[in-house]
Amino acid sequence: MDILITILQILALIGISFLAMFKKNYFPKYLEEKAKNNATKEDISQITNEIESIKRNHTIEIEKIKRELDVKAALRQAFQSKSLESLTAIDELLVEINLYSWKQLAERSLNEHYVWSNVDTLDKTRHFHYYRVSIDKVKMVQGLYLTKNAKESLSNLAQTIGMLSSMELALSGDFDDPVEQSAVSGYESAIKAVNDCRSKLMSELGIKS
Repeated sequence: MDILITILQILALIGISFLAMFKKNYFPKYLEEKAKNNATKEDISQITNEIESIKRNHTIEIEKIKRELDVKAALRQAFQSKSLESLTAIDELLVEINLYSWKQLAERSLNEHYVWSNVDTLDKTRHFHYYRVSIDKVKMVQGLYLTKNAKESLSNLAQTIGMLSSMELALSGDFDDPVEQSAVSGYESAIKAVNDCRSKLMSELGIKS
């Protein structure tokens, strides 16, 4: 009986020692690891919330930028549409100047005169002086939608037509062969100037003639 009690006491001591060792070594590490896990979960939750917040802000910024780009695109499209209308209006004037110059050449060439007698619909009161003023007017009216290069092209054409209007003034007097001969080259230069101007205006639309 005493031996049994002694054995039980020894086992109790061993158990107490094991519990003490467990409490001293394993339990603190367990608590520490559990605390780390809880902290990690809290960190992950916080990081997740921050990521979601960044995503929301990013989405808001993207939508804002998209709206701004849509507005700018709409304005650009409207401006390009008005620019096309302006160049179309200018081109109608350039075609008229070209036809007028061809008509004057045809009247001085027997080979082409019969053509113009059938197709001529131009206003007979319009001459280079009228077209010189018309170019300045169309440049002023449509100027808001024209680039610097387009305006310079019109100014160069106006200068050429302006010089040729002096030639026409001389033609309105007594005709002589030298004046008539210079008129032919003058109208030819007008056609060339118009074509050069049209080519430069077409380049504004990305068209290569």
